Amino acid sequence: MGGGFMAGAINLVYGEATSGKTTLAVTTILSHLKANRASKAFIIDSDNKLNTARLTQMAESRGLGLLKRIHTYIPASFKDQEETLESLPVLEPLDIVVLDSVTGLYRGETGDETQTYQINKELNRQLGYITEVANKTGAAFILTGQVRSILDTSLIEPVATRLLGYWSSMVLKLDKTPTPGFKQVTLEKPTVKPNTIKVAITETGVTEAEI
Repeated sequence: MGGGFMAGAINLVYGEATSGKTTLAVTTILSHLKANRASKAFIIDSDNKLNTARLTQMAESRGLGLLKRIHTYIPASFKDQEETLESLPVLEPLDIVVLDSVTGLYRGETGDETQTYQINKELNRQLGYITEVANKTGAAFILTGQVRSILDTSLIEPVATRLLGYWSSMVLKLDKTPTPGFKQVTLEKPTVKPNTIKVAITETGVTEAEI
């Protein structure tokens, strides 16, 4: 990753359920807050699945005081997600925002052709707004994304892959492995070689591992 998630930009982390997306995002937040005492973190929990007990467990080794600098929001609809983004406090260059997940509420509002067109238009507007805020403030945005199967293959891609691929400066894919507690992480954007590592999911979060 060349030093970590990109500041002033959208960073996308996508993968199947239980592939470790939220754990990776929370690990990043806690490590960042510990290293940068002036920073704040904001979690927009659009999936309403943030486990506070797990968050506390991961924070314990780094200092529970870090939790005071994490602000959480739970939007109830895709429109509410938009309003939450637009009502965030003024961000600073060292701040970090996690939107988990960017397409959870979006996916529930797609339907016929007209509905899908309108909701894609709104998603594009939200991503454009996030990019503008990130560029202006220097804050880092980490968006987690749900996946869908690619027709007639065993492959997966992010929901709304074209929009997310366009707006994201960095894209990470998380995959499960045959070994319990271990995941594979692939850096898909920007293109570098090598671009794949294995990580372990532990009590303290995500750590690089050799298996």
